Amino acid sequence: MPTKKSAGKKRTRLPKSAIITISRGKPVPPDKVEVTPKGGRIHFKNKDKSDHRLRFWRKGTNPNRGIDILLPAGGRTTVVIRLKDEFNYGVLTIQNARVRAMYGPIKN
Repeated sequence: MPTKKSAGKKRTRLPKSAIITISRGKPVPPDKVEVTPKGGRIHFKNKDKSDHRLRFWRKGTNPNRGIDILLPAGGRTTVVIRLKDEFNYGVLTIQNARVRAMYGPIKN
């Protein structure tokens, strides 16, 4: 039974991890994904038969100067989120060096 202090308050806890699935070069979900800052992990799972680049950049910076991480065909890559981290990301082919679509943010 709720106490007077907790009555009417909804407790929401951030999950320890989340999965973003890449299919046909598009992420699902494409919008905000949030995990706990205490070692929260975001797993990227590639369902495609080709490798992809995941490009991450901080909000307000140039996406073409971000960092690229390989997401192998049929594989997974995990990103760990720290306190107050917030990144946008793009899914690119290995040959493509320019971000054409922005997704996210991923944050804690």
